[in-house]
Amino acid sequence: MQAPKLKVINLFGAPGRGKSSVRSGLFWLMKSHHMSVEEVSEYAKYLVLTGRTWQLTEEQLYLFSKQHHKQLIIERSGYEYAATDSPLQLCSFYAPNSYYRQFDALVDEASEHFENINFFLTRDIATDSETEFEERGRTHDREASIRVEGQMREFLAKKGLTYTDLPVDMYTPWRILEQLAPGTALWPQFAPKNKP
Repeated sequence: MQAPKLKVINLFGAPGRGKSSVRSGLFWLMKSHHMSVEEVSEYAKYLVLTGRTWQLTEEQLYLFSKQHHKQLIIERSGYEYAATDSPLQLCSFYAPNSYYRQFDALVDEASEHFENINFFLTRDIATDSETEFEERGRTHDREASIRVEGQMREFLAKKGLTYTDLPVDMYTPWRILEQLAPGTALWPQFAPKNKP
């Protein structure tokens, strides 16, 4: 009997939209409800933090291998879910046009090995000047991130990949969990900002 496919919760979205924060919150929420889940962090962020940004374009194959390996290990360990802020398809998206001709097909085939549950995270950073945009740990500034969002949506449409749009706020992990396992978690009651 073949083991069930790992269900990968893919968090798409432009840089600075809160993918890593949502992934962490979702992982905590699912674990606190005793769900079978592990997280797959963004290897690209590690490359940026260690000053190896050249690998983001010249070695997307290496980055893809690292991300795929993490998902494969989680699947082999018998987990039901993996939550990631770095879906495998982003390796194709960020690869330069002149990259290996078969790279896109390789990413597609590897992605199809898993059961993908896709979310596209949104946060209006264009009109809200008070919205913080964290530039540490990334190569895009606010303006570049705004451009990337449109390009990423076009990319996903061309691939025929469907997703659920979700706004990023403190409730986003609960919204995702409600779609995965309705009724599992009670909706939180957050205290107003002026209370401890």
